[in-house]
Amino acid sequence: MLVKTDTTLDERTLPKEHVMRRMVAALAVVVLATFGLVACGSDDSDTQTTSSSASMTCPTENTKAFPKTRFVADVGLIAGSFHHWIWKPYKAGKFQKGADGRTWAMIKAGGASLLIAKLTKNATSNVQASPALCKAIGTPLQKLSAAVSGLGSKIRHGDLASLTTISGLVTTITSAMGKQGLAVTESHQ
Repeated sequence: MLVKTDTTLDERTLPKEHVMRRMVAALAVVVLATFGLVACGSDDSDTQTTSSSASMTCPTENTKAFPKTRFVADVGLIAGSFHHWIWKPYKAGKFQKGADGRTWAMIKAGGASLLIAKLTKNATSNVQASPALCKAIGTPLQKLSAAVSGLGSKIRHGDLASLTTISGLVTTITSAMGKQGLAVTESHQ
């Protein structure tokens, strides 16, 4: 009697392996993005320092080349990344326990929160380099910076209340920029 042995993987292990491959790939993307963000830091050598209080110190003249252009690019990426990778999945219920695709949505939101934190730091540096931006957008940007700190951890632990606050602050900043004649185009690439 011949016994046929099957050397292929059991069907029940295939989905686990597929999930593990996706998680490893996502982790690699997050790690590479983190290193990329650290490596491409902003040029802070020519910016004024902020005081530790809630008010931002505004310069009397531009202290950096093209601060408005840099700021518009940073805010466009902040708005686009937040809305695409965090706000839309939140509204679709992807962060709720038991939701289909929750793990993948959380991984993407974590990576986006790292990007948003770095871009917010860059945007703050650019606002501090322009007197017009500093006076018009300094306060809401500081509130956004405070709300974004630890965003990935907040999402991971189910604290989703801050997402509404961040969405409102992004809207406030983009509308204030519109009043300054600076149009923001959301981007998440």
